[in-house]
Amino acid sequence: MNSLDFMEQSKYAKWIDRILWILAAVLPVVIIPIDVVDIFDTIKGPILVVAGISILVLLILEKKWDNSLISWLLLIYVFFQFLSSVFAYNPLLAFAGETPKSGRFEGFVSLVIYAILFYAAKNFMIPTKKKVITTFSVLSIVSVYALVQYYQFDPLVIYKHYRSMIFSTIGNQNFLGSLVIMLTVLALGLFIYFKKWYYGLFFSLFFSTLLVAQTRSCWLSFAVILFGVTISIVFFHRDKWDSFLISIALMIAIAFTLNKTKKNALSTRSGTIKKELAMKDEYGGSGRLKIWEITGLVIQDHPFLGTGPENLKSVIHAEHKKEINAYYRVKGTSVDKAHNEFLHIAAVTGIPSLLIYLSMILVILIQNGRFLFRENMKTLLLLTILAYLVQAFFNISVIAVAPIFWILLGLLAQKTEKNHQLISH
Repeated sequence: MNSLDFMEQSKYAKWIDRILWILAAVLPVVIIPIDVVDIFDTIKGPILVVAGISILVLLILEKKWDNSLISWLLLIYVFFQFLSSVFAYNPLLAFAGETPKSGRFEGFVSLVIYAILFYAAKNFMIPTKKKVITTFSVLSIVSVYALVQYYQFDPLVIYKHYRSMIFSTIGNQNFLGSLVIMLTVLALGLFIYFKKWYYGLFFSLFFSTLLVAQTRSCWLSFAVILFGVTISIVFFHRDKWDSFLISIALMIAIAFTLNKTKKNALSTRSGTIKKELAMKDEYGGSGRLKIWEITGLVIQDHPFLGTGPENLKSVIHAEHKKEINAYYRVKGTSVDKAHNEFLHIAAVTGIPSLLIYLSMILVILIQNGRFLFRENMKTLLLLTILAYLVQAFFNISVIAVAPIFWILLGLLAQKTEKNHQLISH
């Protein structure tokens, strides 16, 4: 069989669905603001592990296997990650993803859990209006906190002396951007198609966060998706003109208000995009061109199995001291990830691993390409995944965001007709 039929859900399947929705809502939000090394990932890591193990046990109890091409590609992808971890520069770091001196919790354990989440979402996750609204409501905490930080009322900055920037509960403005680009696109689509005020409210919150995060790659990603949505409305869904124009009006009003109330902070930031693109030296793109160059050297040295998950920084310092020292002198920071998710996969788990990952993504996109300009849940998920993939050319994968991407990717990969129509209203 090509996919599991979950029209009649077992008790195990129902619990898998519940855990996926709870994880998607809770994981990005939770932090522990006490004196620990990392107030963000120190709690997110254990939650991810507990959820992943719980779902794995339930999948085993379910005693069914999805024998589709995508599932086999996923298994091969995990196999290459395992080999890469075994032969890593530092195997312990590769498997655990974290040591006292290095790591961002994206070792083999986390990567396997991403695969589990994808497989579980592909076969057992059922979107409903209630689940979507509940999840959006919880994730709105991320947006509210980001807006509080934007207007400089953040207790973490005031009392714990954190750097004054927009990181919300995610820990970094770029990571925050990679989360809210998915939420913004999804909420925009729901508002345009359903014309419900609460989706408009969620879209306004998430779009505001997308702006105040000031992650330029995510701004570019949203511009690409908005162009696609415009084409869809003009040629295929003219009956949605009213809600589409309301969305445009909301975006203009929000951007104008946020910009003017913070001394043109957003317009100033947007002006730097042209400057970065115009830079012709190797440190253009906020240093990304140099990072990609160094990462390319690592890929040349370790083409088949890479350095091992979370081992890129160690290998760069061990094998490319000249390049990383030059980067540090110019930028004042070190490098632990490639700032391009695709290059990073090749660097840490090898070129074959990247090819398998791209093949899996390509199969999913091809299978769902026919939904691009239709009016169903697949359309919204496809646009959301494309938005994430565009910004992934300039950003990195982190445990606060990646699980959401893999869950949504799993939803998109579903082949059952049940979710081809928009969730019931």
